[in-house]
Amino acid sequence: MGKAPFPKERDEKGAFVRQTSAFRDRVTADGSSGFAAEPGRYHLYVCYACPWASRAIIFRSLKGLEEAIPMTAVDPVRDEKGWRFSPEEPDPVNGFEYLSEAYERTRPGFDDRVTVPVLWDTQTGRIVNNESSEIIRMLNSEFDRWAGNPDLDLYPEPLRDEI
Repeated sequence: MGKAPFPKERDEKGAFVRQTSAFRDRVTADGSSGFAAEPGRYHLYVCYACPWASRAIIFRSLKGLEEAIPMTAVDPVRDEKGWRFSPEEPDPVNGFEYLSEAYERTRPGFDDRVTVPVLWDTQTGRIVNNESSEIIRMLNSEFDRWAGNPDLDLYPEPLRDEI
């Protein structure tokens, strides 16, 4: 058996291990978190090949947030430097070549696995959150003022424990 290309993603038997997300701040409608929901302030970085990023893409679309939260997809093939922006879809926000540059800018010296989705704050120039379950909850309610489908609740109170 060959060496795993991304050793931090594997346990001692070679099985995939999902790391804990590193950035867990929250965008709130009222700004009480320090990150106020505003149209155009945040940018969503995704990869179409990632199931965790896919649910953020789907939520953004279902809620009608395409204009309020722009999105850029990285190339679906990673190399040892991680997720790369392709010439066909370059990073329009920071001009990054690799998504790892966003991680490094947010936390200098970051050396864990770079994941998608990433919710980037263009105002502060840092990652707000890279945990898909938290990003979709924010998309579900915090941006309703700018959503094309604000009444759609994909995280209804009676089902939250089950979800």
